[in-house]
Amino acid sequence: MGKFIFTVQGEGRGHLTQAISMTQIAREAGHEVVGYAVGSFQGRKIPAFFTEFIGDIPLIQYESPSINYGNGNSVQLGKTAMQAITRFKTYCKSASSLEKFINELQPDGIINFYESITGLYFLKTRSKIPCMSIGHQYLLLNRHFKSISEKKFDQFLLNINTKFTAIGTKKFLGLSFREMPDDLEKNIYVVPPLLRQEVKKIVPVTGKSWLMYVTHYKLADQIISWAEKNKEITLDCFWDHPEKKEVFSPSKNLTFHPIDAEKYLAKMSACAGLISTAGFESVAEAMYLKKPVMMVPVPNHIEQMINAYDGEISGAGIAAKSFDLEIFKDYLSHHRLANNDYELWAQKTSLKISEHLDGLIQTKAKKSTLEFSDFFLKVISKLLQNSPLKSA
Repeated sequence: MGKFIFTVQGEGRGHLTQAISMTQIAREAGHEVVGYAVGSFQGRKIPAFFTEFIGDIPLIQYESPSINYGNGNSVQLGKTAMQAITRFKTYCKSASSLEKFINELQPDGIINFYESITGLYFLKTRSKIPCMSIGHQYLLLNRHFKSISEKKFDQFLLNINTKFTAIGTKKFLGLSFREMPDDLEKNIYVVPPLLRQEVKKIVPVTGKSWLMYVTHYKLADQIISWAEKNKEITLDCFWDHPEKKEVFSPSKNLTFHPIDAEKYLAKMSACAGLISTAGFESVAEAMYLKKPVMMVPVPNHIEQMINAYDGEISGAGIAAKSFDLEIFKDYLSHHRLANNDYELWAQKTSLKISEHLDGLIQTKAKKSTLEFSDFFLKVISKLLQNSPLKSA
């Protein structure tokens, strides 16, 4: 069996959760994860749920690119792109740290959870260690995937970033809400979402309350006003308030909870429906628990816009542009439970992932099948050659 290093994007919880799920599958198949490398922005602390899970297994953290939200809750594309340029030397240093970590642990393969420094590492070192990249973002490059018709330039930038993370990658696993054909020309294989074992063990019940993830505490006034006019509906809202760190109930039918992953999951298992952003993992978990979702993408977040569109056509619920609870109220009045296709699809995760892990280390690494501008690669390579952090 093989030894793997997992390189993980540390922004948010999604990719870290995927890495945990993949670890569980790898161990069941007899493989070993010998190290974790987490890229995060300016030293953001790795969440406790992840460090507690990996225990004493070697872990390094380094700085990697992150989405810039400016002073609000909207993605700032210009600032995000500029950050990659202005902090390039820092990212070269991160690639050197990753190189040292990999050389020390000598893995048979690398599993990349959409972590940008991994691509920079392969560009810098030309390493021959087999690498497999996994994430919903790689599905968007599958020629069978249907995306939104608008925001073409934003989609172009997203795909450029996705291809950069995939430099040196031999095989791509595109996480999908539903089955669709693989794109064999690009070596993109479609696999089910990486659901946590904790989610799969839950026996959901049909409740009456709504569960809501509040992206910004300033939405509270709007929610309180709506709850006063709709007293027949109970709302459980989770938020990250800078001052209110305890449970807050402004009325009998409305409760605000501080962020608590276990409590949130328990509430989800017994709710009537979920109102949330369009993060892939949240939607995937709600679908598994048969909970309808109103998916509200973070403003200007192209990936979440695509997720909301894809989730809607996959039967997850309804996509919306704002947290207008009247939209969800109307949707629930005629919502019908989808068939069990998604549950059957999700049950194939372990087998499919195990097969791809085995295949990765049984064959020699080859050139990445995702086309990337040769000119762009030459420019980056030149910058690396001129960097004082280049390999000896």
